[in-house]
Amino acid sequence: MKGTTHLAAGVATGLVISRLQGAPLAETALLTGVAAIAALAPDWLQVNAPGLNKTIRGAFGHRGLSHWLLTAWGVSLAVDNIQPASLAGYPLSLAALAGWISHILLDSLNAPGVPAFWPLPIRLHLSSFKTGEFADGVICWVATAAALWGVISML
Repeated sequence: MKGTTHLAAGVATGLVISRLQGAPLAETALLTGVAAIAALAPDWLQVNAPGLNKTIRGAFGHRGLSHWLLTAWGVSLAVDNIQPASLAGYPLSLAALAGWISHILLDSLNAPGVPAFWPLPIRLHLSSFKTGEFADGVICWVATAAALWGVISML
């Protein structure tokens, strides 16, 4: 999926978590931001690691390490451990986990799928959409509409 699709899904995911938590506006903005960043991060790690791209792809392949559910869980634990005490009570690790998983699920809609269940040799493959094609755009617009509905419902 394209980055815009991942971003829209991350924002929608963050808003859902915020609504489920009954979060006030400031917390909603923070949780939504964390989920949105986490929804983009797996591709940043795969594509934008200067000097490491060949190593990462050589060791784990495209949609490798950063597309494992185990990695999503590890990121969630890391966020939980670095969360400042002043933000205690904010479920930032849940937002990070949900955003990261939204990325994995969206990429599982692409033809090659993702190795989500590593170390098991199973690829999560839910469909055969191609990045940038019509279905990608539809998913992006649906996620954007869901995010807008979430914002409007808070007003």
